[in-house]
Amino acid sequence: METTKLEPDRHAPGGEGEGGAGGADAPEGGPAALLRPTREALAARRARRLPRWKRLLQPGAAGRTAWIRLEADAQAERLGRRTPGTEHVLLALLALHEVARQEPESVPEADAGELLADLGVDYARAHAALDAGEVTLPADPRSVEAYLSGGAADGGAEALLRVLLAEDTRARRLAEALRS
Repeated sequence: METTKLEPDRHAPGGEGEGGAGGADAPEGGPAALLRPTREALAARRARRLPRWKRLLQPGAAGRTAWIRLEADAQAERLGRRTPGTEHVLLALLALHEVARQEPESVPEADAGELLADLGVDYARAHAALDAGEVTLPADPRSVEAYLSGGAADGGAEALLRVLLAEDTRARRLAEALRS
């Protein structure tokens, strides 16, 4: 009997849908496969983590939003964008939240995802909507850098999310589209 090997899912970097929260039974391209790169990146960052005394010497805001920025960059890249928009920051917050639900000790600043979950927005639906181009998104009023280095970032991920949802950003438009 001849067997054929399935091609890797283009939406899940790294290929097949095994591993992660869903294990070997997870469907290809499912939420577990989509979150695998985030989980692996967080594990690699934890392995290279600086000693506590060196982290304390880093500027507060840069340290608090560094995880979010790195994940937003990765989310944009996975969706074929060179530079992230606020919609990628939203995806990053959702991804970090979902990984933190499965591995609570692994992710700092994952509290903002709880607010999004309360609004009925989840990572798999947000990623699918962006990938399919289902939502029309206008230009952001400010750059992602302005949001991540601004005063909102000083308050952590939840304060950053509140600013993204208060202004007419691509993140807000995506969240509104997914709520309806």
